[in-house]
Amino acid sequence: MKSLPAVASTLFLLVILSSCSSAPTPPVDPYEYLTISGQIDGSEKFTFTQDGVKWTHLHWSEPDDMTFKGKPWNNPRKTPAQWAEFASLDLPHARIIKRQGRDLVALEPTPDGFVLYFDDAPNGAAAYSVTIAIPKKQ
Repeated sequence: MKSLPAVASTLFLLVILSSCSSAPTPPVDPYEYLTISGQIDGSEKFTFTQDGVKWTHLHWSEPDDMTFKGKPWNNPRKTPAQWAEFASLDLPHARIIKRQGRDLVALEPTPDGFVLYFDDAPNGAAAYSVTIAIPKKQ
């Protein structure tokens, strides 16, 4: 029969080993990510607020083949249903983390949201894509 100190040290070792073998909890991502893409020919302005997304067509042809979070956005005049996932986030602190296109893609914060600009000055339409990181409210 083992002595009490030997049993205690064995139990202590088992507790240490079991705590070391558990997987660490991954950190929580403080952002939600929104990707918008489409064919842009000219310039477009999208204003994002808690109430919705407002599109303003500025120059040349209207955008085509638009997607919002990977889903078709056939009518930019209507706020996409997926916007509900983002409306309660910290919109004024959104930022672009990835952009693709041959000309300008810019984000401007506003007191209650942000404005996204596309400006395609060269002749003809081109493919554009932007991924926006929007912080979760704390």
